[in-house]
Amino acid sequence: MFSGRGRLIALTASMLVLIGAATVAYLLLPPRQTSDVARPALDATPEQVVTAYLDALDAHDCDTAEAMMTESAEDSATSWCKDVASLTDVVVGDHFAERPRDSGHSAPEEVANVPVDFNLRWRPFHNDGSMNEGATTWGYLLVRDSPASPWRIFDQGTG
Repeated sequence: MFSGRGRLIALTASMLVLIGAATVAYLLLPPRQTSDVARPALDATPEQVVTAYLDALDAHDCDTAEAMMTESAEDSATSWCKDVASLTDVVVGDHFAERPRDSGHSAPEEVANVPVDFNLRWRPFHNDGSMNEGATTWGYLLVRDSPASPWRIFDQGTG
């Protein structure tokens, strides 16, 4: 059916299609979860919530990452979880209180700002250009309704 040269061309073409399909799958499919990150207790500190969130992003545990967010911020966690390749050299600083009204909240809600430093690496073609790879100083804003409520992340950025 095929000559020796025809078989070689068909085999080469098949291999190129297979390699191309694998590359497209790697780039487009969400990353594989590498571990389950424990969710912190309901009385966890803001630092513990942020640590769990960053650990979840690094492990691609999107369920845990989303659980650390307020309902209105879950999409942000989903996006980060799918786009981040790794977060290393993570240093979570001590939180400080912010006035609730500065972020659109009101008493009796409490707002905390948690500063962090980390080394960020994006998945190929998943960097939207808003943050460069490498050493990064960042921060997370958390809110809770009362001292009996859990802290949850509602915003992030550098200030």
